[in-house]
Formats: sequence, structure tokens, C-alpha cells
Amino acid sequence: MTRALFIRFSSIGDLVLTAPAVAAFRAAVDGPVEVHFLTKTAFAPVVAGFGALVDVVHTVERSGSEAVPALKAVGFDHVVDLQSNVRSRAVTRGLGLLSTFRVDKRNGAKWALVHGFRRTGVSPIVERYVGAFAPAFAGAAVPSAWPALFEGADLPPGFDGGSPWSVIALGAAHGGKAVDRAVLEAAIAATPGRVVLVGGEAERALGESLGAESWAGRTSVAESAALLRGARAVLAGDTGMMHLAAALGRPVVTVWGCTRPSLGMAAWRPAPGSADVLPVDRGGDRPCSKLGDRCRYRRDPGCSQHVRTEDVLAAWRAALS
Repeated sequence: MTRALFIRFSSIGDLVLTAPAVAAFRAAVDGPVEVHFLTKTAFAPVVAGFGALVDVVHTVERSGSEAVPALKAVGFDHVVDLQSNVRSRAVTRGLGLLSTFRVDKRNGAKWALVHGFRRTGVSPIVERYVGAFAPAFAGAAVPSAWPALFEGADLPPGFDGGSPWSVIALGAAHGGKAVDRAVLEAAIAATPGRVVLVGGEAERALGESLGAESWAGRTSVAESAALLRGARAVLAGDTGMMHLAAALGRPVVTVWGCTRPSLGMAAWRPAPGSADVLPVDRGGDRPCSKLGDRCRYRRDPGCSQHVRTEDVLAAWRAALS
């Protein structure tokens, strides 16, 4: 039995994007394999949605090193560090395995993109996740499709699943990724039929103010996944819901702000009908920041306000058709 530990602490989208790599690892290992996954407690439900891809989920609250004693007792053969930061390195040092693989986050290339010294985008993160261990396993390759995720996830209690719906995802980890309210309102008004809003607790008030059927702050990750899976199409910013919609095979229209697809974090293998809508007159595919927490146009409205509503609506209508 080969036992491997994958490490990725957060967040929803980053964790969802590890699923193809886990599937690739399983396919590349000869014989029985047991996959363990280390993540933050708050994000364990995301990894739980991987189903049979992951055998055991380990969690930490703050420091990764707090999990080392229990992990050492398992007896791993390999560690795949897909976080590649100080906390994950503390775990790998504590385990002391020679067979440790670490993702290349291409932070230097991203810095060059943000500062205008580079024009070529970095490769998709899924390719780099798989590339972390592929040289050591003959036949390891990037999958041609998403593995099955959140199979059997139930719709939220009280949700009427009898009539078709489309999903618009609210909110973002940083303001530079958030879809402008005017765009949200226009998309809601232009959507034929039923519109369902999803988001976290921080978006509950926004959802209730938009005049559509809002489940923001009222669903678990699995319930949100069920809503996305059943949707005609999904509209989102550069968020975890964008990645989850792509993973579940739904057409997704992504409205970009201060981040860009060139950072390698666009929706991976999205369904036909998907589209990226970028802000105009904002440096093309050059991002303002790696995380969307800073905008280089400090004296002007943020990049999300430079996304043309008509461009979003055209892409949204195409995704719904």
C-alpha cells in the first residue's frame, strides 16, 4: 500500500483545483494507494466533496506543525506539498521524507506580470500541481477532464428544485475580485426565468438587497455545489464558485477585476459556453495584483467598474442559450 499526503490549506477554489492532481497521482501509482489530505478545519468540507479521491482528511487550526505528530504515525511514502509556504514546509520538514514534492507557484513570474515586466501568462495551476510529482511517476499526466466531485450533494432544505434556475455568485475574498453591483443588477434583470444567488455570510445583506432568490449565507459548500450542478449557467467573479462551477461541468461566465487569467488561476477545463470578461482600458491581460487586494489605478474607479455591462450580458446570454 502506497500512502501519500497532499497539503493545501485553503481556499475553496485552490482546493477544488487540487482534485485533478489527486486523480492524476492515483492513476500514476502502481498498486493500491491511500491518499491523505491536510487542510484547514474550515475547508475540510471542500476536501470531503472529493469523495473516493481522498481516503483521510487531516485538519489544522493555525500552525501546520501541530499536525506533525499524528501524521508521522501514519507512515507516509510521499508528500505532495501544493501549498508551498512557510506552514506547509514546516510540515514537510517535520515528516522528514525524502520523497517530498512541491508545487512551483511561479511567484517571480506573477510579480513580473503585475509590474509589467512580463507579458506571457503563467501555466494553469492544475498543470503545475501535477508537474510537482510527475517526473517521479512514469505515466503521470494532467487529466483530460475533471474527476467527479460532490456526488450526492443535496440541495438546501426548503429549496424548490422543480423549476430551472441560473446561479449568480456574490462576493470575493478581496474587493478587486468582486463583481460590481451594477453588473449584478443588470445580469439579474436580463436573465430569463429564475435567478438564484449564492455566497457566504458576508454577502447575505447584499443578496437580500438585489431582489432575486438569495441563498447567500444560508448554504454549506456541498449545498452550494448542488445548486451549481443544477444550474443552467453560472456567473461569478474570480472566486471559488467559479472553479466549483467549472468542476461540476456548468458553463461559467467569469467577470474579472484586478486579477487576470494570465495568473494561471482561470477556470480549468470549463464547459462549452463559458467565457472570461475582462475590464477595458485596464492593461489587457496584465493583473493589478496577484490576489486582487490592490489596484494600480489608485485614483480611478476600481477595475471591476471598468467591465462593460454589455460585454457581460452578451457572454451571459450565450452561456444560457
